Amino acid sequence: MNRNGITLIGIGLLSLVWAALSGGQRLWAEVTAGSAVPARISYQGLLTDSGGDPLADGSYAMTFAVYDAASGGAKIWEETQSSVTVGGGYFAVLLGSGSCTTGCPLNAVTFSGADRYLETSVDTGSGLVTFPRQQLASVPYALQAEQAQTAPWDGLTGVPAGFADGIDDVGGVYENVVVVAQSGGDFTSVAAALNSITDSSASNRYLVRVMPGTYTETDLVTVKAYVHVQGAGANVTVVTSGRSGGTPGNGAATVDLLENGRLSDLTIHNTGTGTFGIAIYSAETSRAAVVDNVVAEANGVGGTGHYAIYLNDAEVTIQNSTLRASGATGFGTGVNAALGIVNISGGFPQPLIKNSRLMGGNVNADGLSCAGNTGTGFAIQGVSGSPQVFDSYLCGDWRGAFMGTSGNTRLHHSQLWVGSTTGAFMVETTGSATVIMVNSGVFYVGNKYTGTGNFACVNSYQANYTPASNGTTPATACN
Repeated sequence: MNRNGITLIGIGLLSLVWAALSGGQRLWAEVTAGSAVPARISYQGLLTDSGGDPLADGSYAMTFAVYDAASGGAKIWEETQSSVTVGGGYFAVLLGSGSCTTGCPLNAVTFSGADRYLETSVDTGSGLVTFPRQQLASVPYALQAEQAQTAPWDGLTGVPAGFADGIDDVGGVYENVVVVAQSGGDFTSVAAALNSITDSSASNRYLVRVMPGTYTETDLVTVKAYVHVQGAGANVTVVTSGRSGGTPGNGAATVDLLENGRLSDLTIHNTGTGTFGIAIYSAETSRAAVVDNVVAEANGVGGTGHYAIYLNDAEVTIQNSTLRASGATGFGTGVNAALGIVNISGGFPQPLIKNSRLMGGNVNADGLSCAGNTGTGFAIQGVSGSPQVFDSYLCGDWRGAFMGTSGNTRLHHSQLWVGSTTGAFMVETTGSATVIMVNSGVFYVGNKYTGTGNFACVNSYQANYTPASNGTTPATACN
């Protein structure tokens, strides 16, 4: 481009995307990692005199402007750089770093229109020489970016559920996910996090994600309907309290599990020393209330009734979990029950236990044995209930299973153990209550059964893995 004996050859522009410019200029990204796009554009050119020789070395004042037309039109942006170094005719500048006079600063708004033209002027000592404008042009992928930018939200397909409401959930923030953490989360208390949820429903479910650590709670941790409380792993995330009470209700519990609530991948601990201490309590719930991959433990020192899980007219699903109870005192009268079941409203609730360990009494540190002499341990202690147990390990140092009044307890492909303490029995039933062993192991030293109810065995085996006798009465069952 020649003007008043001086020629400008534009060499390149550095900006956000490659673009073809007249005179062989180019446009590409200059972005610093981890920062916003800089409000500067690199521009390079060659200045020659009328004879084609490079302009003399030195410093020159230059002005740069962006217009919306090839001639005339509106000036969108302009700046002056008072001392641009020219060597061998070449110069390089950062547009946006000079003295801006119009449309300041240089930014995305500068290029918001479809037509933009760059005008360059240089002062060689006798006033500014202005060169013809050069149109800024796009490349095909820049056009595609424009299409993506202007696409209507309701015209997109495959929109993730978290974006469907038009809210851009970025930065690790998701709808209906509440994070509890020692620091950096939404809450530091599990109880407080759950209390903040007021609108959970079948169509508006929540996840409360509890990060690693021990969370000591004083308030009841209430797992509401359609809320899933998930830890980072049993014995990695621990929720504990010293809550206890005079009756076996949620007032004595660390956690209250409501209908359609779910607990998984964490430890629930109760260290209450009052009369009753309960790790997980649930009332009037169906199998839609779930405990999965949980260690539930009640082991406060003192009191007369400790329960890892206590079900009141409830049919909770318990799977892949370990239930342990210990610490209550009173030989033959105190109760340390892995699972407690009561029914006060009629019917026979049928909780489902799968692939779990239920340990009551003097529980060894490895959790594999309840052999001891506390005279308090029960794997299951129930009244008018019908728990269904599959592929599980049950042990009590006083009773393997006690079921009173009525109901049918069935153990399938499981093992039922009892300690060798004098007065300990593997099974006790009263009234019309029945315990039935099917394809299971019976492990007792001398005392198999006591009580006035029923006990039956089908295809089961003894401690030495010899067949136990089939039978439908206590006298003949599992001998």
